[in-house]
Amino acid sequence: MENNQKRRKMLKLIGKGVSPGMAQGKAFVYKDVLLRDSELYLIHDSQLDDEKKRIKKAIDDVSKCLTIDAEQIEGKLGKQSADIFRAQKAILQDSHVINEMNRTLETKMINAEQVVRTVFRLLARRFRDLDNEVLRERGDDIDDLSRRLLLSLAGIHAHSLEHLPANTVLVARRLLPSDTVFLSRSSTVGVLAEFAGPAAHAALLARELGIPCVGGIPDLLETVHKGDVVLVDGTTGAVVIHPSRQALQKHNKAFDEVCKRRMTMVCVNTVERTATVDGIEVSVMANVRSREDVELGMQCGADGIGLFRTEPFFLSTKHLPSDKTFATFLRNSLEPARGRHIDVRLLDIGADKNPVYLHLPPEPDPFLGRRGVRVLREYPELLEAQLRAVLEVSQEFGLGILIPMVTVESDVTHVVSRLRKFAAEMGIRKLPRIGAMIETPAAALSIASLRTHVDFFSIGTNDLTQYTMAAGRENPLVAKYFIDDHPAILHLIELVVRESGTTPVSICGELAGRVDVILKLLKTGIRSLSVAASLVPDVKFAIMGIENKKGRKS
Repeated sequence: MENNQKRRKMLKLIGKGVSPGMAQGKAFVYKDVLLRDSELYLIHDSQLDDEKKRIKKAIDDVSKCLTIDAEQIEGKLGKQSADIFRAQKAILQDSHVINEMNRTLETKMINAEQVVRTVFRLLARRFRDLDNEVLRERGDDIDDLSRRLLLSLAGIHAHSLEHLPANTVLVARRLLPSDTVFLSRSSTVGVLAEFAGPAAHAALLARELGIPCVGGIPDLLETVHKGDVVLVDGTTGAVVIHPSRQALQKHNKAFDEVCKRRMTMVCVNTVERTATVDGIEVSVMANVRSREDVELGMQCGADGIGLFRTEPFFLSTKHLPSDKTFATFLRNSLEPARGRHIDVRLLDIGADKNPVYLHLPPEPDPFLGRRGVRVLREYPELLEAQLRAVLEVSQEFGLGILIPMVTVESDVTHVVSRLRKFAAEMGIRKLPRIGAMIETPAAALSIASLRTHVDFFSIGTNDLTQYTMAAGRENPLVAKYFIDDHPAILHLIELVVRESGTTPVSICGELAGRVDVILKLLKTGIRSLSVAASLVPDVKFAIMGIENKKGRKS
């Protein structure tokens, strides 16, 4: 009782505001299923058969899912990719593994969840201790199987973030892209993350959804508990747990003032063209991932869609979607922006964005490995399905196609040649605009050769910063080196604009949404920004107050 009273005492936490706004809600503490503390309990002899049946049912359930994944992957990506899932199924159904689970159950008399944890933890360790590198990588397969079995035992057939209650403040140590795809502004009002810098995926998603987010709070999961009432200020980085009546009143008053200011900005920005005080027009578009985002962008006065992210759709599906399914998704999502400028980015996966049904092989340094277009070149069927879908939809919407993570000229020419081939097969004569994402120093320094193959460029400052400054965007240990407005970054942006000639250049990275940096960007020659839909009013309002007489004229 005494501990409970202490816990309910008002507590103030200070982190780093990474997505602006204010929110009030109840905490939902999220942990990966492998990191959760499942209840451990002893069983009686009379319960032994029931626990064995639970384990058998989970094995059967996961085996069926692996069979479906293998069949779908083989039809689209070939036998080699499908064999990964067949190998997992073979491990799962191996008599030695099953016997080990039954033996552990009978000797320790513990519940099925703890049996799975015990056996698969030991199995993963055995693989990781081997000298053979290929076999060592099987440790990740074992973890994946363990995760699937635990979800099945818990009766979970959806991600735990998929159906959050309304007015939820999500609390997590860190969030991966595969976690964040299930968040919705209709349920999640705020995000607190122990590890989340301004360019982390959790922060990026929160800004796109217009959800306040505070990162950099140490010992967060030990401090905040499920159901705690939480006040979030994503601008200042202030968080209050179990607020007093006075703190709640102060928060509500500030929240009302923010809402009034935002409504004023939205009304102004939807009826006026965006230009600086001295008349330099700037296009402000929206970064989106769903129909909900597109609708918000249009309501906030966006001039178009500068970046439609496709990976959330692919990460949220349980099995590899067909090109028809993808085309239907695009049509439905983009309908509110029909007739506007729209750029769709091809699937940008790899590193920390890995759909479970693709099962990309582990890499020693994934952020310097196969990402973006490199993955698409390795899996030509995956590229073909996307290009056919986008070609079909482009005849209705006039889309632009963005190629992610371009490094060398052949990254672009490969995609362009495949696009033309499929267009010819489909009887399509009018091709979509082709754009290259400039996210690596190599691409930024190769504009002269790249521009002969594309119609536009889009600078992704998040990755450009991480690769230029040698500081991982998700790594809190080097956060002080992740400086996206560093002179080196601005110099590369100016170089891209200068070398591009008449080829249009836009910025779609998080730097575009920083109102304190917009003047610097205009001075590099940038005249097009694409930001989170919720930030469009703020960015337009800031531009209208800038005088840029010394800026470069496009």
